[in-house]
Amino acid sequence: MNCYFRRIELKDIESVWSLIEVLKAEKADMSLTDLTCKEQVRSLVDNPAELTYVAVTKEESRVLSVVKGRRDLSEEKFHSVFLSAATHPDARGLGFAAKLTNYALSKMKSEGVNIARIYVYSNNLASLNTVKKLGFAAAGMILRHHRDLVTGDYVNDLIFHKILDD
Repeated sequence: MNCYFRRIELKDIESVWSLIEVLKAEKADMSLTDLTCKEQVRSLVDNPAELTYVAVTKEESRVLSVVKGRRDLSEEKFHSVFLSAATHPDARGLGFAAKLTNYALSKMKSEGVNIARIYVYSNNLASLNTVKKLGFAAAGMILRHHRDLVTGDYVNDLIFHKILDD
């Protein structure tokens, strides 16, 4: 699949909403699935508090992956973002999440961000592998964050960070 990376635009709203619906059908537990309408997706466009980037197919302008960096615009917290990332099932395993995250981090750095944080559930092996591959460092964990109702196992919420000053 040929794609390119860029900041989210108004023309992406339908495609991003479609991805969110797929994630909801999968019962993905992440911040993007908290969005309840297309207007909330629209609020990500040109929003300095929601630095949102997409991987888009060259052929049909379909969004394959999203990386969002939420930040507080106050002077004392402007430098940091809390990341969320999601990839359409059709594009998983192709490296889009890692490549888009690197792209997004470089753009966020140019906008004054110097640290990124991400929380990953301990049972999300694909995301854990991506975060480690990207050079994020373990920063802590919330033990027994919730119980996986399918397996009965407790799931920890693992906290990672990456300094972007380098």
